[in-house]
Amino acid sequence: MASINVTYSDITASYDLPDEIGVEVIIGTSEDCSIDLPDVEGLAEQHCCITLFEDGYAISDLGSGAGTFANEKPLENEYMTAGVTYRIGQATITFVPDEVAAPAPAAQPAGEQPASAQPQATAAPAKKAVKKTGKRPATGAKRPMRPASADRVRAAAATAAQNKKQQQINGVYVALVLIGAFYAGMALYSWQTTGNPLPIFLR
Repeated sequence: MASINVTYSDITASYDLPDEIGVEVIIGTSEDCSIDLPDVEGLAEQHCCITLFEDGYAISDLGSGAGTFANEKPLENEYMTAGVTYRIGQATITFVPDEVAAPAPAAQPAGEQPASAQPQATAAPAKKAVKKTGKRPATGAKRPMRPASADRVRAAAATAAQNKKQQQINGVYVALVLIGAFYAGMALYSWQTTGNPLPIFLR
């Protein structure tokens, strides 16, 4: 199960994210939030939300005013990625995908100290429960757009170039029609006034 680690004031807590599509995890200072952090400075009552879509978990700012940041770049709505540090107020969030599993213990070579006698690794963040607030589309969480692939970019560029060329051709056609209409009008006027269909400036 995917989770997030929230760090603030030298405290790190881990929260498992729901695996049901559409359920939002609201983070803020309000006790009505899925994850309420009343002690975090700079946090709004409902600061941001994390939602599971078909393509993955997305984080969205809920008009907090202070903003939500990914590696110190402001974001509105984007998919979460492992290795990116998300900041809300004075708290930071790291995303742990469900594919990440704890490594298996290494085999104990003969003659080495047992694992119990060796220094222990840093303790994992304390697990905390996420309060279930249900599906809340009213908060406005929307599905982010995935970055366009290189093939799509090339196809879009080719289509744009083709459209531009077609517009140029259409412009030439329009110009020719206008020129033809002008000369036809001049010929009709010359024929009516002088009896000669050839305009004066072409004689």
